[in-house]
Amino acid sequence: MDKLAEKICNKYKTLATYKSNWEGHWKEVSYYVVPKKDEIYGSYSDGEKKQNKLYDATGVHANEMLAANLHGMLTNPSSVWFDVSFGNPKIDSRDDVRAWRQGAVDTMINVLNNSNFQTEVHEIYVDLGGFGTGCLRMEEDDQDHIRFHARPIYEASIAENYKGIIDTVYYEYEQTLYQIKEQFGEEVFDEDMKKDYAADMLKKEKILHAVEPRNVEFGKKSVPTNLPFASYHILLRNKRLLKESGFHENPYATPRWTKLSGEMYGRGPGMKALADIKMLNSMKRVTIEAAQLSAFPPLQMPDDGVVLPLIFKPKGINTYRAGSKDRIEPIQTGANIGLSEQLMENTRNQIKEAFYIDQMVTPNNDRMTTVEVFQRKEEQLRTLGPILGRMHHEFLRPLIERLFGILSRKGLIPPPPEDLAGGEYSVKYTSLVAKAQRTMEAGNFSRAMQLIAPIAQAQPESLDYIDGDEVVKYSADVFGVSASIIRDDKEVDKMRKARAEAQQQQMQQAEQMQQAEIASKLAPAIQ
Repeated sequence: MDKLAEKICNKYKTLATYKSNWEGHWKEVSYYVVPKKDEIYGSYSDGEKKQNKLYDATGVHANEMLAANLHGMLTNPSSVWFDVSFGNPKIDSRDDVRAWRQGAVDTMINVLNNSNFQTEVHEIYVDLGGFGTGCLRMEEDDQDHIRFHARPIYEASIAENYKGIIDTVYYEYEQTLYQIKEQFGEEVFDEDMKKDYAADMLKKEKILHAVEPRNVEFGKKSVPTNLPFASYHILLRNKRLLKESGFHENPYATPRWTKLSGEMYGRGPGMKALADIKMLNSMKRVTIEAAQLSAFPPLQMPDDGVVLPLIFKPKGINTYRAGSKDRIEPIQTGANIGLSEQLMENTRNQIKEAFYIDQMVTPNNDRMTTVEVFQRKEEQLRTLGPILGRMHHEFLRPLIERLFGILSRKGLIPPPPEDLAGGEYSVKYTSLVAKAQRTMEAGNFSRAMQLIAPIAQAQPESLDYIDGDEVVKYSADVFGVSASIIRDDKEVDKMRKARAEAQQQQMQQAEQMQQAEIASKLAPAIQ
């Protein structure tokens, strides 16, 4: 048994013990909100029918709609939803820096859209709405440059550092002996594995993949890479280390929808609305039973007045004894299905509010103007801003930094201008949510100009305080205008110089014409 592997397995046992407190909660959420992932305890076989316990799918539909809206607002494949910035607007607006930034972003967007990112990120949004925590693995790939794997959080164990950032992920998975040989090489096989491989190459083994910051306690200084994040693959059957390696960036992004102080795992809308979802499920079941009773009510009849058996088929004839005035009558239960429907509709609305459906969907109102629709959309997105801020910090930024690092090391992103080499850069989000938040700044400037306008009419020189060039650059940046349609400073200077020269020539020509006219008028007088 490897001592390093034993230490890691002991830490994994501790993390798994803490996670066990959440599994019961996740199990209920999977039943009512994410039924396609209700195999937390392995109670289902491949292809087995699910959703057997659901009578109402409002929670499922609300979570799917939330995931679709998040996908469209944060990582829309048809738009540019991030940018790279050096943190200084003057540096970012330089022609060479702007061209480098545009090229880097175009390359990253192209790589993302040609990978499996769009399919896997949707699963992350589904998990966030249901379980409150997502887990996305980002691996370097020879063909697509980067590959993504979304795993449900109940398959992983996590830990956060003193800053509250998740930097440790332990993930348990299964592989066949054939896959182990293909990934790690035949040299990792011991005698028992060789015998098992000869008997059944498809036999599965449990493997633990541990990723955490490299330190003295868990890590070998002799590792050639010695990268910031250590990676260990351990065969759990005998706690044997299969492979040790490392990563430049954390290959796992684990966003949380929201979390309570002192907790590591997040809480999502599905957890908040779980009581309403369960109640609605029970109400729907009772309402169905009441509807069945109304359609096929229980019957009452005398014990000797009707000849059995009873016939309920259309045009069926039931016989009773001659001379008997007794008849078959239904028992009225007094069920009010209309009231039940009203109560269920109110509960459905509460569930939709918990999943922020009203904040994300603009109502279809023909009387609303385009400006009103745009303002309503901005208000909705600004309302979601604080909620989605955690995803920017825990999900989108680590994702872009990981992608940028991989592509830079492959030479697909050239280095920045020489005077900025080694300088720090940051990810700037240009998604719909980020744009809605930044347009508030533009709105402040617009309101300021409305106040300045009367003063400028009385005192035009007061506008000297406004730098028109900077206003144009600022507005293009706030509203996410593509750099390809904005002229650079050199081209603008050239145009202005040509315009000034043309104006000067026109002035000279006008002056020459005026002088010629004066001369023509003075010539007779002189003569």
